[in-house]
Formats: sequence, C-alpha cells, structure tokens
Amino acid sequence: MTKLFTLHKESENYVKIQKYQQEVDIMVEISTVFDHNLKPETTINILDHFMWNLGWAMNMSIGCKVDVGKYRSTHTIAEDLGITFGAGLKKLFYRKMQDEGINIDGFSVFGLDEALVRAMVNMEGRRNCFITYGQDCPGSRNEICEDILTADFVAFFEGFAQGFPATIHIDLLQGRDPHHVWESAFMALGNALRAAYATNPWRIAKNNPFYAEEGMGDASLI
Repeated sequence: MTKLFTLHKESENYVKIQKYQQEVDIMVEISTVFDHNLKPETTINILDHFMWNLGWAMNMSIGCKVDVGKYRSTHTIAEDLGITFGAGLKKLFYRKMQDEGINIDGFSVFGLDEALVRAMVNMEGRRNCFITYGQDCPGSRNEICEDILTADFVAFFEGFAQGFPATIHIDLLQGRDPHHVWESAFMALGNALRAAYATNPWRIAKNNPFYAEEGMGDASLI
C-alpha cells in the first residue's frame, strides 16, 4: 500500500516527516528544542509568518519546505501543510503521552490589538474542526489576507485536525484587521496545544481507560 507520509526521523524531541505527491511536496520538521535553523518556507509570506507564530506559541521550532508542481495552489499548500504538520506533531505528543503523560486537551484566549480569538484542542482520536465568526469580528470575513485567501487558513486548520488527529474549535470573537484576526487564531491554537502537551502523569497512556493500549485511538497510516 502506498504510504501517505514518509517519516524520515523521529526522536524524543524531534520529528521530520514528508507528504509527497505530484501536486505538492511538503517536508516538515518540528523540535521541542529552540532551533534558529528551522524556518517556515511555504512560498506564502503570511503563512510563513503565522507558522512561526504557531511555533512560538507552542514553544516548539517549526521548519517546513514546500515544493510545487506545474500548478501552484495556495489552498493545496495550506491544507497539505496542516495535514503534514499535524501528523508530525502527533508523533511527539504520542511519545510523551506514553512515557510521561500529558494533559491531552487545552484551550486559550489570545488577543492582538483589537482582535480576540478563542481556541480549544482535544486529542480524542476524532477529526473535527469548527470555526465560528463573531458579529464583532468583521476582519474574519475578508476574502484576502495579504498574499493568501482567508479560506486557505480554514483549510490549514481542517487539515491539521485530520493529521493530528483532534477536535479543534476556533472562535473568531473580535477584530477589524484580518491580519490581526488570523494571527490571533494561530497564536490561540498554539497556546492551546502547549497546554495540551504539558506533562500530566495522571493521564499517562497506560492509565487512560477511554482509548486503546497506546492511550489514543488513531486510524493513521503511520
């Protein structure tokens, strides 16, 4: 069977994973150790910026390299980056879940200037993404944010929920400026993920009565 991902390297604090197809080739590296050499290179400027912010909020370094075929689709880049990033991050979460125990779920409220966003993540094996657009958040309804369609941010979050896997909720509460709104969304998700990754011996995989032996139900191909 053809593999969806190629896992190049995995350790306690580092993972390197690739999702290759003719349309787009994505390599993602994630490290729990601060590494200046790991930088997002998605070919989309604002997405590079937001991926760096996501890593900053998570306390993890994120590197990614995107190569496209004949047709460059920002939607495909964003969605497949989310899927690949989620699949790689899962490796770090599962390892710590088994060895030490982690919270598994987390939430955050993050504000940037006038923008305010709430995010929740729950690693229970399901793949769900729910995004709401508040009445006081006109910036969330803009079609474009700098060099990307805002619909592509939704594709990234949906892809992440598939690859991780998890249920995530992102509530865009306030904000006029689309940059501020979507940057707050990435930061809020990152903070929620940092909370979910925090050590919690009570929830070590072997003590978890709700899932399989590894402590989490997952239908992933890797």
